[in-house]
Formats: sequence, structure tokens, C-alpha cells
Amino acid sequence: MPKDIVICCDGTGNEIGANISNVLKLFRVADKDDRQRIYYHPGLGTIGLQNSWGRFKQEVRGLFGLAFGAGLDEDTLGAYRFLCRLWEPGDRVWMFGFSRGAYTVRTLAAFVHVMGLLPVDQLDLASYAFGTYKKASADAQKSDGTFDPAPLKEVWHFSQIAGGRNIDIEFVGVWDTVASIIVPRQDNFLFDIQTLLFTRTNSSVKRFRQAISIDERRRMFRLNRWIEPQKFRSDPFNPATEVEQDIRQVWFAGVHSDVGGGYPEDQSGPSKFPLIWMLEQAKAAGLHMDQALIDHLAWGMPLPPHKHDYVPPSATAPLHNSLTGAWEILEWIPKSDKWKEWPERKSFLGFYLPMGEPRPIPEGAIIHASVVERMEKDPTYKPINLPTTYEVEPMTPPPAPTA
Repeated sequence: MPKDIVICCDGTGNEIGANISNVLKLFRVADKDDRQRIYYHPGLGTIGLQNSWGRFKQEVRGLFGLAFGAGLDEDTLGAYRFLCRLWEPGDRVWMFGFSRGAYTVRTLAAFVHVMGLLPVDQLDLASYAFGTYKKASADAQKSDGTFDPAPLKEVWHFSQIAGGRNIDIEFVGVWDTVASIIVPRQDNFLFDIQTLLFTRTNSSVKRFRQAISIDERRRMFRLNRWIEPQKFRSDPFNPATEVEQDIRQVWFAGVHSDVGGGYPEDQSGPSKFPLIWMLEQAKAAGLHMDQALIDHLAWGMPLPPHKHDYVPPSATAPLHNSLTGAWEILEWIPKSDKWKEWPERKSFLGFYLPMGEPRPIPEGAIIHASVVERMEKDPTYKPINLPTTYEVEPMTPPPAPTA
């Protein structure tokens, strides 16, 4: 019988513990049985790091993980091997991620798009295949932002020889994708930022959803946008199967982890809105979930005999400030003009100081109704990056209280 295969990848600094992210909450509420198999990979976590020095070292590791993509290969290939071992014709594939974990699942989807799924007896070639894909990504990118498909021929040829199986991906759902993978340039001593091919466009993805932070400003947490509109092909070799890709990207109040979760539960009211929104989107697409657990973890309703309390969504709960400590210092390091997103930042000799650069929100963007409610109830909340015109994403009504 066909089954659902669900891949969940968390962000840097998230793991199974008291303060759980929205990815882990989704993992908890998703049904786990023969009809739905689930893979969860924690981020570069902080398990066992209880003292301040340990936490500082973890922050440094997290910073370099974001900057240089440390662990991206292992994280992607772990999920890829799981998928290769379990997938059978007729199965549906789902991918969810937060932060760098969001980029991991988008990389996984891209790798599946170009390589397909290797046969189980050929999985020893997965690392080599992924390296070939990364090299092709670097070689294919042109200075004007376009790419030359010629280097990809080696990847496609490798897939044919190894027996790669072409599949489509039912659903990719991410919270606030960030990716700042710095690579050295061969022509000089400077560094550049690499974007892996098909992580922003991917015709193998049927549905794409992204919850985005309005208020995140850190230079290492710039939004990795999904380009829209774009097409979906159920058969990559048959143009007649091409239809519009189902895309929805919605903006929410708060910084990175106010959207993706991970703060202490009593401070997690803002993150419940993007959690509930994503759960509703996945549920409508056919993901199997435990509604009683959703009511408990997402809506804060009691569920005996569970003793842990969860807060409900709140449009008035305080938002966090992520631009502190070392993150604030980084904002005073010059950055190339080519990456400038906010026009009010002044340039000098081709560089500018980010100084907490706001994320630009395009005109006509989709803003969640909880943002509108927050602005109505809190006159001090006035995001300077909010566009003049926008669409409002309706609020999910709360469940009826149990008797």
C-alpha cells in the first residue's frame, strides 16, 4: 500500500529538549505507523552544554555552521539515504525544515530533482553523487545570476548510469529559510556566497509553503526566498504534465525563532501562529496528524494524562530581540554592496554597514492576520518594512473546547 515519507530537519541550535521548535512539534503531532514513516534530524544542538562557556562555544559553532555550511552534506545525505531505502512507487514525499534545516530540505529536494533516488545497492555512491551536484552548482553559476546547464550533464549522466529513480515531491514546508554558504573564490583572496542549484526553483516540487519572519535583521539570517511563480512537472521528461506550482509564502511577526520556534514554551505564543498555519496547510494536502495533540501542543489545550503545559497562540505576547551579543557586533563589519537589500543603508567604496538591515517585503506580499491584530492592539508595533499593499492570510479559528 502506498505510504507517506516525511523528512523533518531542524535548525542550528535546536534539538529534542524542553524548548522545542515548530519542526519538532510537527514531528510529534504527525502520525507514525506503516502508512506514514518519519525521519527527524536535530540541528547542531546544545545537548549537554549547561554552562555559559559551553553555550558560547555552541554559538560560535552555529555561526560557522551558518556561514560555511558545516554539516550540510551529512545532514542532506542522511535524509537522502533514508528516502532511498524506504521509497516505493506510489509513495508521497514530504519535507519540513526550519532555519538551516529548511535549507537542508530544499537542498535535499534539489538533489533528488537532479539525481533521483539511487537504488539501495548503490547508496555507497551517494556521497560522490552529492559532491558532483555541488561541483556542477558552482561551475554552472554565471556572474549575471543565470546558470549554464552544461555542467549538469555530468550529474544527469551519473544518475542514468547508477539507475536513479525520478520522483516528484508532494510538499515542502519551511519556516524562515536561511542560507549563507561562503566559499573561497579561485580568482582572488575574497569569498563569495554560493547558492546550490534548484534550491530556489524546483519543478519536482508540487506544493511549497514558507513562513517568514518580518522582524529578523541579522546579517547571517538573510531570507532565502522561493521564486514565484514557477512550474511543477509530475513527469520531468513530459512537458504536457507541466502545471502551475502551488506556492504560498506568508509573513509573520517576530524574529527568526518567533517564527520557527525554539524559545521557552512560556515565551512561544507568537510562534504558534506559523506552526498552526503550516499544520493546516499540510493537513489540507493530506498529511496524517493527531488532532488531539495539535490542540494540545499548538493551541494550548489540556490533554490528560500529559502534564506539560503549552501556551496558546498570542498576538500580544512580547517578541524577542535576536540582535544581541556577538550577532550585534557582526552588523558593524562591512558587507559588499551586491548584497544590500535595504536602500537606506549608505555605501562607501562598494561596501556598506548592515547595522540590522530590515528584510524587504515586496508589494502584494501575504501578511498573516495575527500581524494585523498585533498592530491594532499594540501601537508601538510598526514594522518599517511592511509594504503599502498586502494580502491578509486568514487566522485559523481555535478548536472547540472539550467537555
